[in-house]
Amino acid sequence: MALNEFITELEEELKVLPEARRHEIIEDFKMQIEKAIELGDTEEYLLKMLGHPVKVAEKFIADEMIEEPEQETAEKLAEVTAKQKEVKETRKSVTGNFAKELEGINILHLKINGESVAVKVETGGKFGIKFLSYTHKGKLEYELNNDQLTIHHSGSNKHVKFNTIIDFMKKRKELKKDELVIMWPHKLDRLTVNNKDGKVTVTDIQAEEFIIKTKEGGIYTAGLTGNYGEFTSSMGALKAESSDFRNLYMETEMGRIYAGGVKAERYHLTTELGRITLDNLSPDCDIKALSKMGSVNVNYRAEPEKTKIVAKANVGKVKNALENNIISKEGYRAVYESEMGSVKITLS
Repeated sequence: MALNEFITELEEELKVLPEARRHEIIEDFKMQIEKAIELGDTEEYLLKMLGHPVKVAEKFIADEMIEEPEQETAEKLAEVTAKQKEVKETRKSVTGNFAKELEGINILHLKINGESVAVKVETGGKFGIKFLSYTHKGKLEYELNNDQLTIHHSGSNKHVKFNTIIDFMKKRKELKKDELVIMWPHKLDRLTVNNKDGKVTVTDIQAEEFIIKTKEGGIYTAGLTGNYGEFTSSMGALKAESSDFRNLYMETEMGRIYAGGVKAERYHLTTELGRITLDNLSPDCDIKALSKMGSVNVNYRAEPEKTKIVAKANVGKVKNALENNIISKEGYRAVYESEMGSVKITLS
């Protein structure tokens, strides 16, 4: 997504606000973006900081409701509710004829919204979908909007209760998360997965952008090719293998980060609580790897020729096998940092 696309989507989401207020917000956004770029921020960095246009719009709408008189607030809330209802009414149930219903439609953006489900997206000769709900409470719906296909999963196993171990043994199947597998045959402009609870696995897919997010659950990716990869989790490990990006962004609050054989020009890897393990990344690249409460371990397969390496540890030890490496001309910078752990850089 480019900044002009962000502004366009934001303006669309703000249509529930009066035109004058909407215009004011958009113009202010444009001005702030111009100032940030003048100060040196890149378009990619600003997009990361801003997040999704829908979330930004929700905040503005909520603020407007708080500031306006009670009657206007009620009217605006009714408008938003009506809009949400209209969106839901456009959804259709996923049936056994789902694949046939999509024949001949050129889909460039695949989006999956999950509640409590293990999601897998993998390459396939043709489009296919498999869904299993152990509680039989899970439901799949979809909606088509131009070239975007959105699949919505609803359902949870949190309502399953047990009082004794015997009761637990009888109901243990019902405690398993729903399972959703999607086979995808061609390249996408964007693959988006937003999952509240459950692991997300994506393998051998080509897309310009990958935006994969979970609240509770890990993310595993392999064999991906794209311009931008963003993998984030509140409570889960992140693992990426054998992939090729221009920019890779991985962030988790409570989990490990592993990247092996992933080529990129720029990496940004952060974990609040967990270690970072990196192996066979691009030797010459811009990279920032920060673990606040864990170690950082990096293995180079080839010596960097144009990258200055910086290793920092506020509390733990630093072992850098490349500390005496001489670079011909500095073109990149790699920063490996741990606030409460060690940093180790090896060459093999």
